[in-house]
Amino acid sequence: MAKPQIVLVPGAWHTPDCFDIITEKLKAHGYTVHSLQMPAVGRDDNPVKDLEEDYAALREVVNRAIGEGNDVVVVPHSWAGIPVTGGLSGFGKKKRQELGLPGGIVKCAYIASLIIPEGQSLSSVLPGDKPDWWEVRGPLAIVKNYRPFYDPDIPAQEQEVLAKRLKSHSLATFVTPITSASWREIPTSYLLCEDDQSFPAFAQELMTNAAKDMGADIDVQRVKAGHSPFLSQPDAVVDFIRRAAGEKV
Repeated sequence: MAKPQIVLVPGAWHTPDCFDIITEKLKAHGYTVHSLQMPAVGRDDNPVKDLEEDYAALREVVNRAIGEGNDVVVVPHSWAGIPVTGGLSGFGKKKRQELGLPGGIVKCAYIASLIIPEGQSLSSVLPGDKPDWWEVRGPLAIVKNYRPFYDPDIPAQEQEVLAKRLKSHSLATFVTPITSASWREIPTSYLLCEDDQSFPAFAQELMTNAAKDMGADIDVQRVKAGHSPFLSQPDAVVDFIRRAAGEKV
């Protein structure tokens, strides 16, 4: 039986090359891996005004991964949980089977990611003052201090190299509420990062517990890592994804 195809979805400010290490490791385990540049990222001159372009880009890649009937595991990191949650209702394998369609998403595997209900946005679920490590420049969010992405488990010299890849991000995608929640129909795994300096563990726990209370089929696993475990602990992340794909690891 063919293994599920994997779709990796980078978070805010990040480009797909952040997943290079785990992509090669997943391929070595026999997986076909897709990733994409989210429209919200890096468009300084023409930033997106809502989530619709991100939804469209994500759906295009998921449809390509499904192809003639493949199973698919979608893996969002950080902010990418917003478009994955809001943009993939109807793409679950069970829902597609009800419509007579082959294949579909068998699992969404969130990594230190936002998992929210309908009517909410990043800004509404993380109330209070904006974090001081990024700033607003017109319609864009710009990283001022990259260390929350990489502390405490990535060396400072490596952080400097990684930070050069970071781009601008559309502020609109932080405030646009979602209108559907894919976790209501698609089984979900969640990798909670206990040492996260960007999206603290307690906030991840609050969100996953809230989703469970609203009926989500969600399996929470934990790793003692910062916000970017695909860089600091790639083998642990690959094992997490393999389990989401149905392997016993």
